[in-house]
Amino acid sequence: MKKKVKALESNNNSIDRVSFILGMTTAFAECVANEAKKMAFSPPFYPEDYESVLSEAEIIAKEQRIYLWYEENLDIAVDVRLNWFVLYKFPEVLNAYHLLRNQGYNPAWHLEKFFDLLSYGIVWGQGSDQVMPKFREHRKTLDTCSRILLKSGDWPIQKS
Repeated sequence: MKKKVKALESNNNSIDRVSFILGMTTAFAECVANEAKKMAFSPPFYPEDYESVLSEAEIIAKEQRIYLWYEENLDIAVDVRLNWFVLYKFPEVLNAYHLLRNQGYNPAWHLEKFFDLLSYGIVWGQGSDQVMPKFREHRKTLDTCSRILLKSGDWPIQKS
């Protein structure tokens, strides 16, 4: 039971860890849904946190019309293990992630192997100024931020 208490404690008592995890997950889900990233990771969390974040993370993914994969990181020692969700829109991206994982790479130690899937280095990449924005697939999403932060009907803001 002590480990669970430790997992739910915050290093900074002014920040609720579960809300932080879900807030970052929402932000990255929007990036994936709007195709600014091929894939993203939720913040890392302790295995004991899984039940605390799962339900809302699934709602966020459903609202953003993307998918979650729970990375249990069984290749990391139990006493230091951290897990995360992989957020993706298209199945071949998750397949490419699994291919790297099956080759023995873990983002915890080999993040650079995942740069392409995470869309790192694209915005300032050579020739990026020549890229014409294009969505592969437009999906009607729900606004997770307004659902959580605002009263019903307060977003979008009505013109006076």
